[in-house]
Amino acid sequence: MASVRERKRKDQSPYWAVLYRHNGKQTSKSFPDPVQAANFCKLVDALGPDRALTEAGITPAVDLSGMTVTQYVQRHIDGMSGITPKRIETVQRWLHRDIDPAFGALPLSKLTRAHVAAWVNAMHKAGAKTGTMKGKRGFLSGVMKQAVKDGHLAVNPCEGVRLPRTENREAVFLTKDEYQLLKAQFSDHYKPLLDFLVASGCRFNEAAALKPSDVDRKACTVRISRAWQQNGSKYVMGPPKTKKSNRTINLPKSVLDQLDYSGEWLFTTTKGEAIKLSSWRTSVWNRCLAKAMAKDADDPAKPVLEKRPTPHDTRDSCASWMIQAGVPLPVIQAHLGHESIQTTVDRYGHLDRTSHQAAAEAMAAMLSA
Repeated sequence: MASVRERKRKDQSPYWAVLYRHNGKQTSKSFPDPVQAANFCKLVDALGPDRALTEAGITPAVDLSGMTVTQYVQRHIDGMSGITPKRIETVQRWLHRDIDPAFGALPLSKLTRAHVAAWVNAMHKAGAKTGTMKGKRGFLSGVMKQAVKDGHLAVNPCEGVRLPRTENREAVFLTKDEYQLLKAQFSDHYKPLLDFLVASGCRFNEAAALKPSDVDRKACTVRISRAWQQNGSKYVMGPPKTKKSNRTINLPKSVLDQLDYSGEWLFTTTKGEAIKLSSWRTSVWNRCLAKAMAKDADDPAKPVLEKRPTPHDTRDSCASWMIQAGVPLPVIQAHLGHESIQTTVDRYGHLDRTSHQAAAEAMAAMLSA
């Protein structure tokens, strides 16, 4: 974001400086009038530094012929708008940690598909997850697509670069008995949160961001419109993961009746503070999980949890229970806030044996007719 600062010359006469980032560096432009400065500031935020300078008639657009990949990507990041600070931090980190070491010093015009493919393969060998590689490649591809559109490249060097197949961590689906075994290890303060997570299928940071006003107790609905987001070592409030993650879901009255509506947040720590996933997972979830998995030397027959779920697996368990109950996948998609039905099918379709059985019976009926 550009900003305006009032300053004084040696003779104490005022002028106004517009501070902004350009090609990865902090710079400024001076104006004798505050209105001119404010207008230029708006142009920078709306159009990016290069176009703002051109539109204002201050200087011609930057010649990109000698710009490196890193310089061009940084220029793109500086011009990004309408996104969260967390996203800016993420793509800035990708530039410095991934793109720049791989081929950042190359002239933009020399970047080829072979460079990008080698970069993706290196990430794969280093153990990067599919989602991580997809995100980084997708970001770079978007930048290069803009470079093609603006006439700086003939083709997008990311086009056609496929991701290697990786084995993602398998979801852990808890049975009712397994869930009750795990839940029994939590204090009474956190048991309502556990029931809410598994009934709602909310992402943990969505549930932790809920306020009492988000619940309609008469209609038994919950409105999900925000989520905690980790920004470095801090948590900041932001929108949910996708557009369809903004949703209203129905929940059992028994689940909602357990909740405490007296504070600022619907779910809190035992000290009454907002719950942050990283610390809660370590201090509460992991300890309770260890207890659930621990064998009792005095009672070897006592059942123990043999699975190792994460907090996110309450979401997967929600989906599996709904499928077992015959809930259609499109309804599950809306309940979980998946952007695409394909996500729901890819992740949980194999559990939907009811639909597969119905298909088999339909074929049997046709063959016997």
